[in-house]
Amino acid sequence: MMFFALVLSAQSASKNNPRLLLSGDTAGAIGRETDNNPLLERSFRYAEQKADAALRHPVEVPVPADPGGGYTHEKHKKNYADIYNAALVFAITKKPEYAEFVKNMLLRYAELYPGLPLHPKRKENHPAGKLFWQGLNEAVWLFYSIQAYDLVKTEIKTKDREIIEKELFRNIAHFISVDSYDTFNKIHNHGTWAVASVGMTGYVLGDRDMTERAVKGSNKDGKTGFLKQLDELFSPDGYYSEGPYYQRYAILPFMVFAEAIEKNQPELKIFGYRDGVLHKAVATLLQLTNQKNEFYPINDAIKDKTYFSEELVFATNIAYERYRDKSLLPVILQYGKVSLSDAGFITAKAASGAENIPYERFSRLIKDGPEGDEGGVALLRMPNTSGTQLDAVFKFASQGMGHGHFDRLGLLLYDGPNEVLQDYGAARFLNVEAKDGGRYLKENKTYAKQSIAHNTLIADETSHYQAKVSEGSKNVPELLFYDFQKDIHIVSAREDHAYKDIKLVRTIAMLTTNEAPEHPFIIDVFQAVSDTPHQYDLNFQYSGQLMRTSFDYTRDNSLTALGTKNGYQHLYKTAQGKPGSGRAVFTWLKDKKFYSITTLTDTDTEVFFTQTGANDPDFNLRSEKGYLVRQPGAGEHVFVSIIEPHGNFDPQLETVQNPDSGIEKLELAYKDKKYLAVTFRFKKQEEYTLVLCHEKTEDNSEHQLTIDNKIIRWKGAYTITK
Repeated sequence: MMFFALVLSAQSASKNNPRLLLSGDTAGAIGRETDNNPLLERSFRYAEQKADAALRHPVEVPVPADPGGGYTHEKHKKNYADIYNAALVFAITKKPEYAEFVKNMLLRYAELYPGLPLHPKRKENHPAGKLFWQGLNEAVWLFYSIQAYDLVKTEIKTKDREIIEKELFRNIAHFISVDSYDTFNKIHNHGTWAVASVGMTGYVLGDRDMTERAVKGSNKDGKTGFLKQLDELFSPDGYYSEGPYYQRYAILPFMVFAEAIEKNQPELKIFGYRDGVLHKAVATLLQLTNQKNEFYPINDAIKDKTYFSEELVFATNIAYERYRDKSLLPVILQYGKVSLSDAGFITAKAASGAENIPYERFSRLIKDGPEGDEGGVALLRMPNTSGTQLDAVFKFASQGMGHGHFDRLGLLLYDGPNEVLQDYGAARFLNVEAKDGGRYLKENKTYAKQSIAHNTLIADETSHYQAKVSEGSKNVPELLFYDFQKDIHIVSAREDHAYKDIKLVRTIAMLTTNEAPEHPFIIDVFQAVSDTPHQYDLNFQYSGQLMRTSFDYTRDNSLTALGTKNGYQHLYKTAQGKPGSGRAVFTWLKDKKFYSITTLTDTDTEVFFTQTGANDPDFNLRSEKGYLVRQPGAGEHVFVSIIEPHGNFDPQLETVQNPDSGIEKLELAYKDKKYLAVTFRFKKQEEYTLVLCHEKTEDNSEHQLTIDNKIIRWKGAYTITK
């Protein structure tokens, strides 16, 4: 890793001018341009409205008392938002009442903060704050408050500035960087917020030591700190190890602190660091959204969070300013606003002349790990005749640290805006005080993180790596191959360590054929190999209403839990059946569209229908449904499934089209230690055979196989033939 001398640039503004995101010249330009640029006008009016509302009330800085969602917690959050907006409006209008409001608020905090103990609602074994129950929120408070101070400090008398800087900002920076040493030096999103807030404080106060510790870690040796976080938390493709939900949260301090570094120490060339990894981080994050613009709920994720979040407004503005990436402009235009900053001004000017076109999502493989060798996430996307996309997410990434879930080789599936095969996400009601103060609920550990809460294979009702982060962090899945062609997108990955004596290989292929012209479909081949017998459960967390099955099942009149631990204790068994040898077909309706899963079965196969809610006395879990295919007493087994959108229901016309699966044939045509072949056919259509190599193979390696007296020759890891 490279080390840089931390000398504050002579190019940076003079002592009394803003050092961070909004320069005096740009603030004046925004004021002059608001009538001519709708993005600037809306952005300024929003800040002005919020600031004016705050100025109508007396300054209130309560003694901290409540957890997340409680009055004092929310008040301190509102206070930093209020002074931030007021400072922006002052910088643009130069009206003194806004600066006066910021000064008075900061003086009140300077009076309160030095005497505060740790928060009374802090959680055991969780880094505490003083203003807030957790230290993370303390860093967020400083992040916004120091930006506000940067914009108004020239309007504050020397005596008051000394009080604010000594009693408040230096105290809180010391608490975050020294008293909370472990968090400050942690390679984690909490650490990112900590170093960004302290580093920006260093720039504003002219404290080189503070800034150097933020950039290079407390020991100033580069083993921790901001640069090390850029080294270890992002892959070369810009994937963030904790997943897109936390990448969305962490991208704000990453981009904003990088902007502050660029303005004060351009010699660090921070936006070129690691081949422009910050640019890739923003671009990749936007790709990790569905067609409702929601981030995929991988790992600890609150569902329904979209890229319209405030973090992405700042991040896309800075990314456009620094990289001039025009692919960001459709998203920025969707926002309808920009950050009031130098980056926001440049972006607003560019967007005003840009064509308002949809944001383009495309198939891609996103590698995980600092070196790009720790698995990854595959995005498989194909258009359908309704003008939307079938959108599959195949997750074979690393553990994702403490926020990671135990969902190796997991699958999510969307059809346009519809969530077809879903991930539970996190068990948490963020900032809802009634639900454990808005923290992660106990069911997050006992259910949401467990393998059974995901669309993957579970052995012996035991989660991958026994649901231990320390074990899951030791190993990563291996990418076997991927290929994105016009009519087939295919990815295969292997996981050898989730269970002690079981090797798992999953191949996901998205295809479009002349025989199924309206909708692409999924072929899912999931192989488990062991020398000893196990119970294998292939789980599908579906969203919608059951329509039909090809097998008989027994509906349970009294509900009991599916199991006793590892998340199974939270699932009611609502029905079960034995489909027999052949194909088990399960069809459901979701938002006026039909979907079917067709799976190969034998005489031992069992199926279960499940629903969350068992052993949940506080109703903490959402009610969600599952379809589970079980193969008991098997050493080696291959689950072969086709997941197929088809038909529709029109309640206005009272018509139904193609409500049943179109699959007429599905067979495991060949299997040995090296190859596997799946044959399938739609009704009254031609037959296809998909041949896969089990093991990693070179792209140009030659293969030959005879199936039903037909010789198949090909190069590479797979082929598909008629």
